[in-house]
Amino acid sequence: MKTFVVDMIEFRILKALKINIHHPRARTIKEVIWHPPISNWLKVNTDGAVAKNTSKAAYGGIFRSLEGFTRGCFAQNLSTDSTFIIELFGAILAIEIVHNKNWTNIWLKTDSMLILLAFKNPLMIPWSLRNRWLNCMGFTKRMNFMVSHIYKESNVCANSLANIGLNLVGFFWWQDAPSNLRKEVVQNMLGMPNYRFTTY
Repeated sequence: MKTFVVDMIEFRILKALKINIHHPRARTIKEVIWHPPISNWLKVNTDGAVAKNTSKAAYGGIFRSLEGFTRGCFAQNLSTDSTFIIELFGAILAIEIVHNKNWTNIWLKTDSMLILLAFKNPLMIPWSLRNRWLNCMGFTKRMNFMVSHIYKESNVCANSLANIGLNLVGFFWWQDAPSNLRKEVVQNMLGMPNYRFTTY
């Protein structure tokens, strides 16, 4: 009985001090690997970046083949504080580049669930981008096109391009990956994992 009373006193003290008495759930570590597209397809990973406490934002994307070779990559600076808008611009520009280059088998990967939803529900698209988006949807109907989600931990190359874009003015296209991105590209080609830490 005495032990129970002591436990209750300690419990009340902990509660009064707002100390969490439940142990946190253990974190799990998951290997995340970039997978190349199938033969005769190109995979384009896109991402956006918004600089904290500024209106600077940028998006980037990288096109790669079955062997993991870069077929081109891009980045562009944009003035917005909306993560959705910047991710949307990345997807739009990727599709427009595919159309202009007459590429026909494209797999778009994004770490934004909102962009996936936008492909299913065009009403999510702001009026200012609606016409450009609908044009892109028309382009995708004339090609073999897929879009799917990717964890941010395996979207490192596109994220790096978006961050490079924060310091650019205007649109930049590289035929090969920029020198400060090549390490990540090679790691992806070799199937080297990144790690995702989650709590279940």
